[in-house]
Amino acid sequence: MKNYLLIIFLTILTLTNAVYAQEDIKIQSNSQITSPDPSDSFNNPSSLKKLNRSQFKNDFYQLINFYQPQINPLYCAIASSVMIINALNYGEINSQINSQFANQTDNQIIKPNGDIIEYKILTQQNFLNEATDAIKNRDIINFKKPVLRIKENKQWQDIYDPGLTLSQLSTILEEVYNLNITKIHISNNDQINELRKRLMKVLQDQESFIVANFDGKILNKNSNGHISPIVAYNQESDEVLILDSALHKNKWFWTSLENLIKAMKTKDGDDYRGYLIISKKNK
Repeated sequence: MKNYLLIIFLTILTLTNAVYAQEDIKIQSNSQITSPDPSDSFNNPSSLKKLNRSQFKNDFYQLINFYQPQINPLYCAIASSVMIINALNYGEINSQINSQFANQTDNQIIKPNGDIIEYKILTQQNFLNEATDAIKNRDIINFKKPVLRIKENKQWQDIYDPGLTLSQLSTILEEVYNLNITKIHISNNDQINELRKRLMKVLQDQESFIVANFDGKILNKNSNGHISPIVAYNQESDEVLILDSALHKNKWFWTSLENLIKAMKTKDGDDYRGYLIISKKNK
């Protein structure tokens, strides 16, 4: 059954990739786009064999039901979060105004007789709301509003801070979406053993997920600072499968744990990148 699901999702992945093939707007106009290594792409025979031989891959089968690419170049953290929230709460989300998962009324349908057809999953469009604005305003996240203005050489300049950092995402998931979060910043290579142990635990259970925050350029990917779920770990090769949310740039891919640590041991502002372990709070 799992292999059958795998074939279905490979087909969907190929079709979706064609839709999102158009290059996105560059925040930094001088950024260089690399050529990803095709050998690490998820849908080649060696990568599929690697997945089949992986002992720690339960999150792959859980999250492929809820996978969605980010809907714009800034929403990697939001797309990753929506996948996981939907997986953790499937069947419990409604589209009513009093929903703890934010107001989903934009996606529901009202029939001529007044009956409502609900849309019972969280969307990227409605992930940000008034509650998340208290942590980081959505206009700042969406590159519409500067975080501050400074005067330099007698001229005012707007300073922007689009997107979400690992810490900002952690706070939103914990305080707004009532999730249990373990946040780890990677500041040295010795943390690889701790990550390896955590992966073997998280990727086997049914209750938790892990998202990585890394510099994609270090992994030879067409992304800079980025956030995506880790869904499988192959102990033989010591590699992880990244369910890349930036499908307009990269397919899902395998990378060594050693290289992932290097990509996470980079700074986003004052803080190192790293990873979050996400689960529901005990009732």
